[in-house]
Amino acid sequence: MRHLKALFASPARFRVIFFLVALVCVVSVLWGANSSSGAAQARASAPATQKPHASTVGPMHVQLKEKAQTTAPRAMYNGTSVVFVHGLNGGDGLFGSAPNGSGTMPACDSYWRDAASFLAARWRGDFRQISYYNKEVKPDGSECASNGNEQNSISHYTADLHDPLYHVHCVSMANTNDGTNNESLDHLGCLFAWYLFYNFGQRNWSEILVGHSMGGLIIRHTMELAEQHMPWMPTTIGTVTDAITFNTPHNGVFGASLACANCTQGQEMNWNSGFMRDLSAHAQHPNSGGNTDWTVVGSHCDTLVGNSSLMMSANHKVWYEGSSSVACYNHGGAIHDPSTVQNAQASYCDTSNVFSNDCAFSDGHGQGPDWYYDDAYPHGLQEMFYALSSYAW
Repeated sequence: MRHLKALFASPARFRVIFFLVALVCVVSVLWGANSSSGAAQARASAPATQKPHASTVGPMHVQLKEKAQTTAPRAMYNGTSVVFVHGLNGGDGLFGSAPNGSGTMPACDSYWRDAASFLAARWRGDFRQISYYNKEVKPDGSECASNGNEQNSISHYTADLHDPLYHVHCVSMANTNDGTNNESLDHLGCLFAWYLFYNFGQRNWSEILVGHSMGGLIIRHTMELAEQHMPWMPTTIGTVTDAITFNTPHNGVFGASLACANCTQGQEMNWNSGFMRDLSAHAQHPNSGGNTDWTVVGSHCDTLVGNSSLMMSANHKVWYEGSSSVACYNHGGAIHDPSTVQNAQASYCDTSNVFSNDCAFSDGHGQGPDWYYDDAYPHGLQEMFYALSSYAW
């Protein structure tokens, strides 16, 4: 005991010890989030009133049923645009492709490449990729932002959200650290809404929105703000027939801000943040055009987001199981898997009554009655195609 008292008697020694302890804690959290055994550290969260559990806890194999294929194709199928929205730091991996959103991010060139290539032979509409960081460029220096068939047309509107055409409508939101990962999701939601207005809303067109990771939160929040008719928002963002998210932390995750040195976007994705509480209270199933069909996809092997990917009211929920030797996806795996062999193991749920308990999943509180298990389930990109091509499947 005397030795301990002597050790802490010196302020300088105390500061050194405190710093080392804090450093060990931070390293432990980061190591856990980045390892296959890090489920306890990289947790998904239950609603704000519930204590979160390990992120890889997911739906159980309760009922065996083969999932039907697409049965009701959309009336607007021909020509409908698919808009891809990427996640934090412009990369699909654990921490994105850059530590700072203002850096050059060549990974944006490959982020949605596999998805667009897979869908191109199956989908008659075009594919658009928005950008919202300062230097989202390909290795050759060209922009990653792409507006599909309108890229070079006379009526072209850019897919770069920080274009002055969109930005002027959101200037009332004060200092927003434009183009970095310290830009709030509120501001990005405003910019994205005006992009959707100029490209779809003012033309009375429909669109499909596909988001990965934080990109799914941008989609959800944008639709929430549009539904609430905020004064800085456009009168319409068009008809969003489908919204599809992969590995999106719909209820936040512990330690999200560690992925970007405590950046604003990371703080907003933290479990129980003000942003996440707002989504839980006001955006359980936002609609645009009256009846948006939501699909949310997660995986047991995504130890970063885990079952937080299931925690919103959606028409369709998919959970790739840990038993799946070919499709237990990490954080970015599903959006790069083009296999058409249906041998994945997955639990899934479909419902037309999104506010019922049919497809509920809550840590420690069981799941709804309409969850099924299938050991011949489609892989990631095939699942994406089924989700965007039909409203009943």
